[in-house]
Amino acid sequence: MLTAHFTLTHWWIAAIVSGLALALAVASLARQTGGKLIAAASVLIATGLYTALRGSGEGAHQALQLFILGTLPLAILRLVLTGWLRRQMALKRAGQPMEELTDKEIAIFFATFVAVVICIVIL
Repeated sequence: MLTAHFTLTHWWIAAIVSGLALALAVASLARQTGGKLIAAASVLIATGLYTALRGSGEGAHQALQLFILGTLPLAILRLVLTGWLRRQMALKRAGQPMEELTDKEIAIFFATFVAVVICIVIL
């Protein structure tokens, strides 16, 4: 593992960065400023509560690793699917039905998901 030398502080920093990345990804899905703030704040508050509740006990390393494993892939997948999500939101605003995922888009999503999981396992 590339992160075998990480201390608890390193994991906290990684968890906060991962939480911020997810907050930005979630906020980008909202249309209005208030919705963006609520979406981002909810993720940031959850990140803060999670890290605070984990403390510095023996399970903190594993808990923070699991938190990163849950949040970072979501942020990365949001980044990869930006174009598709943008098109779907434009269709929704225009009052048209949203499109189905094409086989190519499903393959890109699945390949990205597998790549993210492999990277996290290596790290």
